[in-house]
Amino acid sequence: MYHSVNSFIHKPLNLHINSFYYPQNTMRSFCIVLLVLISVSYVLSQTVTLDQPGSAVVKPSQTLKFPCTVSVSVSSNYWTWIRQKTGSGLEYIGYINSDGSTYYAPTFQGKVTFTRETSKNELYFEMSNMRNEDSGIYYCARGTVITGNQDSL
Repeated sequence: MYHSVNSFIHKPLNLHINSFYYPQNTMRSFCIVLLVLISVSYVLSQTVTLDQPGSAVVKPSQTLKFPCTVSVSVSSNYWTWIRQKTGSGLEYIGYINSDGSTYYAPTFQGKVTFTRETSKNELYFEMSNMRNEDSGIYYCARGTVITGNQDSL
């Protein structure tokens, strides 16, 4: 292929321009790494600790009430309760939201009550008229609220 003298003269110039922009690429990489580190440290600082009692035993027809102590304000999050019966999957019980209002899954309406003590950062789960089929592992968890157009979710 035939190249003019001018094209050979410009090629070193192009390499020189690329090497001139190398520090910007390094700076861009540095900024990206810094942003990732800041994001990771923010996420780690937002870790929430939940503390529940290890186990409880109640007799049929009794009421069970137990706390879930959290490391953040109970009034700034949604808090959900979930049950797992032996050999079964997770079962959604309901939630208490940031203003203290509650929602109970239809299966649990009239049987469970969620309350909170904001001064202690404690949530309470209460289940009345316990039966053998209520045996299982009960979890409290911080809930996540997703908003948006239902067509796009």
